[in-house]
Amino acid sequence: MSLKLRGMDGALAAWAPSAPPKAFVLVETKSAGPVTAARARAVAVAACGALEFLGYETVDAPAATVDLRVSVAPGTGPRLVVAPSSIETADFAAHGFSSEDFHYFCLKTHFRKPLAFRWDALAAARGELSDLRASARSLAGVTLEPSSRGVTGYQHRFREILSQDFDFPQALSCVWDGLRPGALSPGSKAAYLRTTLPALGLDIPLPGGS
Repeated sequence: MSLKLRGMDGALAAWAPSAPPKAFVLVETKSAGPVTAARARAVAVAACGALEFLGYETVDAPAATVDLRVSVAPGTGPRLVVAPSSIETADFAAHGFSSEDFHYFCLKTHFRKPLAFRWDALAAARGELSDLRASARSLAGVTLEPSSRGVTGYQHRFREILSQDFDFPQALSCVWDGLRPGALSPGSKAAYLRTTLPALGLDIPLPGGS
């Protein structure tokens, strides 16, 4: 599977290695504000999940053997647009939110675009994440085998989306599309979540306990 990353000129450059490559995700937050730093960390977790899903081996240090380096550092990747006086701290817990809520919120905006932060938008993301957890719980007891024909099509589409410069917003939409009533059988939905949720860096108990 070819991974296409967007360069400084805005063009997508394909990366198609002949062997499973090693990848390093660069996160630099020393000069970032608290929210921007939190976003960079969230994107890094999602990027590592996506790379592993796409067949890459992520490493903790940029050694000489690393084949690919992906930057999610503030200024080169995530930026932040904040309404005046809307936020002064990244202490989400003090406002009733978890780091997982913020992670899901970050997935809804492409990591190369500015992030427009609002508390009501974060609350909406928390609600969506709660619904996603509920969907996973409802499939926890499913013992039916997945339909390979049905789930393969959705997984292929999900893979293609992630390979396009880590398009997490579209990948998230693809997950929800597979959970629509009648889209897939219960067994296929469970199998679908088992592969897609970790690829987005979402820490949600998976159907089947895997």
